[in-house]
Amino acid sequence: HAREAAGDVEHLAEAVETPRGNVAAIKKTGVDMYGDKKAIDAVKDLQAATRRYLAAKYGQADSYTLDLQIKFPESMGGDRDVVTIQTAPISLMPHAVHVFLDAAITRKGETWRCAFHRNAGHVLQAFLRAPGARGLAFQEYDAQFPHERLTLGFAGRPGGPEFYISTVDNVRNHGPGSQGSKTEADSCFAKVVSGADVVERMRKQPAPKGLGFVNDKADYIVVEDIAIRPPA
Repeated sequence: HAREAAGDVEHLAEAVETPRGNVAAIKKTGVDMYGDKKAIDAVKDLQAATRRYLAAKYGQADSYTLDLQIKFPESMGGDRDVVTIQTAPISLMPHAVHVFLDAAITRKGETWRCAFHRNAGHVLQAFLRAPGARGLAFQEYDAQFPHERLTLGFAGRPGGPEFYISTVDNVRNHGPGSQGSKTEADSCFAKVVSGADVVERMRKQPAPKGLGFVNDKADYIVVEDIAIRPPA
């Protein structure tokens, strides 16, 4: 039965690839991904295939809860703590959640790395490096899950798997029509549900003013592990 289940997951993962490629190709043409009918239809196909895969791979649930194991640098005390996040509903944001879970959970291995390396005042940004991990095919976004304080979004356009925690309300800064786009937004894929005090402490990370990229790697706030909780 386990072998059959693994085969089903593998088949469903492969079934995501064609619609993902279609969406990525349309995105490269520069059309409005939220307004063009062909784009909308392609996105719906991708989202449907991704929902089926997520349910088979991580369990049937409308959202997933994950614990980020945080290690502060010696300059901030050198101790450990936990930030718990809950993903956006799969009904709204399956592609963005898939990109995060794939990099954070599925592709974890010896060379997996994650650390907060930017303290920019409005965001705390982290790199997430895993062999074979990919970013977004397009900026999936839903107005029902905006960039409020303590939400997580993908850095870049289309973006990911590098991500950030919004330390202020970024609904306008990173929402539709931001970052030089007339319509598009950063993908917002999760929110902090426990450890807000830890995030507040993380804001004291030593970083230069301006863009806020941390100069000394010894001052990175390392994410030692990301663990997904079994669906309730």
